[in-house]
Amino acid sequence: MTLTATERIRMVLRGEQADRIPFSFWTHLPHVDLDPLKLAEETYEFYRRFRLDFIKNMPNGMFFVEDYGCQCDFSEIPNGGVAKITKFAVEKPEDWLVLTEPDVKKGALGRELLSIAHLLGKTKEEVPVLLTIFSPLTIAHKLCGSLMLEHLRNHPDKLKAGLDRIARTTAAFAQEALRKGCAGVFFANQMATSEMVTEAEYKEFGVPYDLQVLEAIQPYSWFNVVHIHGTNIYHHLMVDYPVQAINWHIWETEPKLQDFVQAAPDKIIVGGIQRSNITNGSIDEIIKEIQEVSRVTVGNRIILTPGCVIRYPVEETVLQQVSNEIIQHSKVVFRQSNTNSQMTQQ
Repeated sequence: MTLTATERIRMVLRGEQADRIPFSFWTHLPHVDLDPLKLAEETYEFYRRFRLDFIKNMPNGMFFVEDYGCQCDFSEIPNGGVAKITKFAVEKPEDWLVLTEPDVKKGALGRELLSIAHLLGKTKEEVPVLLTIFSPLTIAHKLCGSLMLEHLRNHPDKLKAGLDRIARTTAAFAQEALRKGCAGVFFANQMATSEMVTEAEYKEFGVPYDLQVLEAIQPYSWFNVVHIHGTNIYHHLMVDYPVQAINWHIWETEPKLQDFVQAAPDKIIVGGIQRSNITNGSIDEIIKEIQEVSRVTVGNRIILTPGCVIRYPVEETVLQQVSNEIIQHSKVVFRQSNTNSQMTQQ
């Protein structure tokens, strides 16, 4: 019997082996990501074309700061560029105290909820859809750029007031999407690294507000992924977060895969493929990564994905080959794993 993507993911979350190792990948869709209906349509076609086991929605990277008053320049998007902030919403420490709390059903946030609703109408629960959100400290950094670190170190109480407001809005936005049928969130964290803040600073300005969001969505979700971006990450601060899965740049930064398996046996690993190998079309390297991840995890509690978004533009013939190879090789791994298990029992 062929499993649906939702059935396959649910089995993995229960610690069971499905018919194969599930997988997914994602990339930006800058030519349509300001049009909610076109974004939903292309996202659905992307999922169908490559037979993904979960969908991470891909809004433009500035969607969460538009409603706070940031002015964004999207003019380079049609040529493959990225959105840029031309005016920050927070320019002085006192601005955190009066930071607006947007109505999540209107403006840019409302636009993304419309896109999600349209996407969910097409998937009909056959595949889990994850809503992309950012950690509060990541959003704060987007709201004022490099000034945030000066505010964090010299005006901590003002920044904390802003973080509390951001966390409330983030939770409210996520709850709306989850009520519409999203399985959970993809919680993108770009600040939990020594390249941005110290560990003590992240404990004080990151962890409490992350938990404020994640705890608020627990009654509505069943598949939440924390993405820890970058290198030299504070992964040990997040192994006890109330989420089912952790995604990071495996092979590029600590923790080592085996160490994480031992340190967080209750968490699903989402990752295992370096996105640069997809961009470069290094299929042989991808196969080696699949085999090594499968060996370490014994094919359990693993969802194969890149460590981060595949850079735009993507070569779709490569993605199709990656999809085919993952399906083929993960089935082989499962057959070998089951054979070895049976021999051990005998």
